Amino acid sequence: MPDPVDIIVGRNIRQLRALRRVSQLELGEALGLTFQQIQKYEKGTNRVSASKLHQIAVFLDVEISVLFEGADMPQFGSRIELSPDAYALALSYDKLNSPAGKEAVKTILTLISSGQAAETAA
Repeated sequence: MPDPVDIIVGRNIRQLRALRRVSQLELGEALGLTFQQIQKYEKGTNRVSASKLHQIAVFLDVEISVLFEGADMPQFGSRIELSPDAYALALSYDKLNSPAGKEAVKTILTLISSGQAAETAA
């Protein structure tokens, strides 16, 4: 049975890879692995070694800690699965330095989603 941390790391690798529109084959070739091995990593079936974690982080251009996001919060259960677009939006939001800018984004999204809810109800 896979360790929960291996599953979380695999899920993060899969999300980041999809966000960057990189196939399992492309990631595997960059790491000297088969796409089947990447599949096993992403499912948490096989544990990713420290050196491969480093190579994956470099290839995907992220800090290695990003691959472990969610692993230290078991009290919240599993992470919410985000689409690649939603994940990209969340990353962009986190990069905003302006509190007013962040508030504006939240307001816009709230207004848009409220409008969609009203249209659905009508």
